[in-house]
Amino acid sequence: MPLVILTGYPCSGLTYRANQLAKAFQETQETLFQDTDKPRYKIHVVSTHDASHPRTVYDNARTEKEARGVAYTRARRMLAKDSFVILDGMNYIKGYRYQLWCEAKALGTTCCVVHVGTPIDQCIANNEARMNHTQSESQSQNTNTDTTTNQEPAYPADLLHNLIFRYEEPSTHSRWDKPLFTVPWSDASPPSADIWTALTGIPHPSVAAQDPVLPIVTGLTNTTLSDAVSVAPSMATTSGPLRSERPKIKPHQATVQPAATDSSLLYTMEKRTTAVVSAIRSFVLENPSAEGALAKAEEHDGIRIVVPEVSTPVFVPAHVATTGTTDELGGAGGILAVPRLQRLRRQWITLNRAYVAGNKASLGAEQVGDAFVRFLNADFAGEGL
Repeated sequence: MPLVILTGYPCSGLTYRANQLAKAFQETQETLFQDTDKPRYKIHVVSTHDASHPRTVYDNARTEKEARGVAYTRARRMLAKDSFVILDGMNYIKGYRYQLWCEAKALGTTCCVVHVGTPIDQCIANNEARMNHTQSESQSQNTNTDTTTNQEPAYPADLLHNLIFRYEEPSTHSRWDKPLFTVPWSDASPPSADIWTALTGIPHPSVAAQDPVLPIVTGLTNTTLSDAVSVAPSMATTSGPLRSERPKIKPHQATVQPAATDSSLLYTMEKRTTAVVSAIRSFVLENPSAEGALAKAEEHDGIRIVVPEVSTPVFVPAHVATTGTTDELGGAGGILAVPRLQRLRRQWITLNRAYVAGNKASLGAEQVGDAFVRFLNADFAGEGL
């Protein structure tokens, strides 16, 4: 179901906003579905950090990639028809956000980006507060604080500035960053109502009883540009009452996972095509000269090579065999040179593997040899053109 990708500077309050959204979504569905038997969404908050992957993983590219992979796997595993997944973390790499967007697209679910827009100075101040809290806590075990932000581990100062410098801000010009909701530091809570409606297509209780045009006007006048862009698409296609279902996601060729090719079919392709190449190679060893092979042929229109378990013979037209750069069939530049045969074999397997993976009709095991020989014959016939 919907995927919410949080992004922002380190120490910008990402975890705090993630918990706010989770609480708001839970309260929303309790209000909407209290009089119905419709099952509730499961709310999952997936954190990028844990005891095994602390904030210091960003010091090293390998450990950072590992931590990012763990969070990605957790989020993908939790995505389901009855779940909300909130990915808590900086998610500062636009390529990583694109990967998450593709995953949501492939699963046929909605996705949005929530940008926690905390100023850099405030992030540095938050990190210093965490450091002071850690130092005071180490000096006195009785020191407590009610500030949620200060209870989280701090970043080393150099690492904090490095991460801020590396941050790639989301943009409404990127399709994987839309819809984009920006939450300023001064806002007490994120626009959970707009996010809920954009992801589910179900009107939020706070706007369900209003005029259908009012949410658009309110969104355009009282939100930032990124908020307005995020809200408008979810309302633009509405005619009459607010829509009761979210827009259907249509995966396209760039995001649909290719179907797994039958391993037994791939093995058959490799085995049969290798047998064809071996038969051609054996013929070339017995008949190295093109002129000699044509002289031995029963029909002088070309060279025919019989392949075991294949009904169609390999055929090289006479004009192709005699007009090559060399008279040696298997020599460098020869029409039946092994490097060329192997290249054609790999090309044929690649084409057929892509064809089968595209849910097209596949070849039977008994058809592989004849199909490959026809492919070779077509290529040989085109040599003289």
